[in-house]
Amino acid sequence: MENYEKNYDDFTLRDINEEELSGSLSPFTFLCISIALAMFGLICAYSASYDTALREGNPHYYYLLEMTVYLILGIVTGIILFFLPRKRLERLHWILFPLSMLLLIYNAVTDFFNLGTFSFPGNPFFRTSDFVIFATILQIASLFPGIREKERRGWAYLSVFLSSLITVFLMTLCGSYSYAALYILVLIVCFSAARLEKAHIAVYALYLFSFMIVLALASPALLEQMVSRLMPFLSDNATSVALSSSISAIAEGGFFGKGIGAGYYKLGHLDAIHTDYIFANMAEEMGLVGILMIILLFILFLYLGIRCARRADKNGDYFIKISTLGFTFAIVMKAAMSMLVASGVLFTTGISLPFFSANPLEYFITVLECTLLYRFMHITGRGYEKARD
Repeated sequence: MENYEKNYDDFTLRDINEEELSGSLSPFTFLCISIALAMFGLICAYSASYDTALREGNPHYYYLLEMTVYLILGIVTGIILFFLPRKRLERLHWILFPLSMLLLIYNAVTDFFNLGTFSFPGNPFFRTSDFVIFATILQIASLFPGIREKERRGWAYLSVFLSSLITVFLMTLCGSYSYAALYILVLIVCFSAARLEKAHIAVYALYLFSFMIVLALASPALLEQMVSRLMPFLSDNATSVALSSSISAIAEGGFFGKGIGAGYYKLGHLDAIHTDYIFANMAEEMGLVGILMIILLFILFLYLGIRCARRADKNGDYFIKISTLGFTFAIVMKAAMSMLVASGVLFTTGISLPFFSANPLEYFITVLECTLLYRFMHITGRGYEKARD
């Protein structure tokens, strides 16, 4: 694959010669946005979690320290992935995907039989769904470009279909149908990037969504939870109380908020406010203005990811195209779903807000995704590295 002879401006559609601009601004702009989101995230996570940590008998900085440790681990691991040879990166899914599925099966079994969820020492939150989505994106990006050039082998379609069916079943079994919905949406994005037939993608997505809904409705607990989210102020169970408190916290934030650290609902009045409902605390303390700033950062994040995918598509690099769109939309769609769930617009289960929720494994996966996105923007933007080894 030839290197790029031209580069592209981040905010226009015109071509720019290498003499006019020595390297694309995309990697640097993306790095600044990622750092801003990470710093905002640590501040908001500490503000939302310090009271929870104290009530659990831990130091007030417990969750902040935990997120910082996983941020450092993510950066170190990301640096390794950044310099990993291209061919090894494309084969990485052969290790990651089976491992992620084993962890998901373990969590589903322990959750179904009430054996207790696997967790790291001192941390009760261990969701493997983000890990599965991360591995699935790499799997599709590695397999489907070759399949596309070799008359679309049926066995590959069947294997991906069966694995996705099992994944949706296990996520729903764990009660994480928000993550199951996110997983299906990410699959749609990746399949579209791989240029599969639209009719096949539509049928595939419809089948998976129908399967997920049937499983959710078959569970009395999940059905009760969905009804409680549809009418939060008409019920007194835990789900309704949490959602009504979340909506009230968002409403009390107003335009400018109460100030960082001055929130009321984080003081034991809203469960999971440092994880699934952290958006409510952010809205209460930062107000509409602060929330719009966060949303703007996510929009810029999405824009740069799409720009990188377009460049990769022009260069015929489908691995980078699919991976970039998959990681970008996984983060942005998850953020949108988290905000909408906390606002009572979506009646699915709670879902963490990327960069902000005090969920260490998901934070670690987000850092890895950002590191790979940064690498892909270097490859497609600056052109100093060949697209393929």
